[in-house]
Amino acid sequence: MSMIEKAVERLNKPGKNSLVEKAAERLEDEILRGDTSETGVISPDGHADAVVENPEEAASEAAVADTVPEVEPEKAEQPPPEERTQQSKRRIDIDFDHLSKAGFVTPQRMRTRIAEEYRVIKRPLLQKAFVRGGNALHNGHLILVTSSRPDEGKTFTAINLAMSIASERDLTVLLVDADFAKSGIGKTLNIEAEKGLSNVLTDSSLDLSDVMIRTNLPNLSILPSGPADPFTTELLASDRMGRLIEDIAARYSDRVIIFDSPPVLASSEPAVLATHVGQVLFVVEADETGESAIREALDLISSCKNIGLVLNKTQSRIGSELFGSYYYGESRT
Repeated sequence: MSMIEKAVERLNKPGKNSLVEKAAERLEDEILRGDTSETGVISPDGHADAVVENPEEAASEAAVADTVPEVEPEKAEQPPPEERTQQSKRRIDIDFDHLSKAGFVTPQRMRTRIAEEYRVIKRPLLQKAFVRGGNALHNGHLILVTSSRPDEGKTFTAINLAMSIASERDLTVLLVDADFAKSGIGKTLNIEAEKGLSNVLTDSSLDLSDVMIRTNLPNLSILPSGPADPFTTELLASDRMGRLIEDIAARYSDRVIIFDSPPVLASSEPAVLATHVGQVLFVVEADETGESAIREALDLISSCKNIGLVLNKTQSRIGSELFGSYYYGESRT
C-alpha cells in the first residue's frame, strides 16, 4: 500500500471531503475512461502511485489528520465566562473649606499654625515608619491613634495626621476607622458607608478594596468602620484580624496606615490593636487628663513599644514664638 493510499485510508471518514479523496475519485473516473495523462501514472499492479496535482499538500494534510484529533464544532469547549471584575473603590469629596473652618489641617492651607504643629508631630513617626535594616520596626508604618478617655481629641488628631502626611509628595495614607461604636471619622468627613472594616472581618468574600474609599486628596484613602458588631472585641482579637492587618501591612508597605481606635479606658479594642501596630500616638487633653488615667492607659497598650504622646487642647501654644512670628507676623507683648 502506497503512502497516498494510507493517507486516503486515514482520511476516509463519512462527511470528509479531503484533497486525497477528491484525487482518488478523480483517478477512478479517469481509469474507467482510460485517461490518466493528467492525473498520474498507473503502476503495473494497478495502484495509483501519484494521484494529485500537489503531493506535498496532500502529504501535509494526511500528517495533520494522523496527529490532531478531530473536534466536532458543536462539542468544542467554549471559553469560560468572564470572571467578575473587582469592585472599584468608591470616591468621596471631602469638604476642605468646612474642615479648615473647624480647625483641621487641609491641603489648601498648609501654612497655618495647626499645619506646622502636625509637621512637628509627624516627623518622628515617619522616621520610624520606614526604617530599614536591623533597626526596622515590625509594621512601623502602622500607627494607632488613641487616648485614655472619650473627647480628648483622638479623632481630631488622627484626621489631622492623615491630612498632613497625605500632603507629602511621595507618601500615601490609609485612614482606618477602627472605632465601631462611635465613628468619629465618618461623622467628621461626612462619609456614609454601608460596609467597612467590620464587614471585611465577618465576610471572607470581601476584600479591602471592596470597602475602601478614595478621596479628592489623591494621597488619602479611607477604610470606614462599618456597622457595629456586638462581638467587636472578639473580631479584633481574632486570627482573621491579625491576618488582615498583616495583609494591609504587606500590601501597602509603602503607605502609612493610621488607625483611629476607641479610648483605652472605655474599650478593650485598643489593647488588642496595639499588639499589631508598630507605633502608637497617645492623645492627652491638656489640664483635663489625670496622671493616673494616663499611666493606666499606657500600661494597657504597652504591648507596643513605640508610644508617643500628644498634648491636645492647649491654651498657650507651645512653640508659638517660632510658628507665630515667622509665618503670621504676630508680635509678643
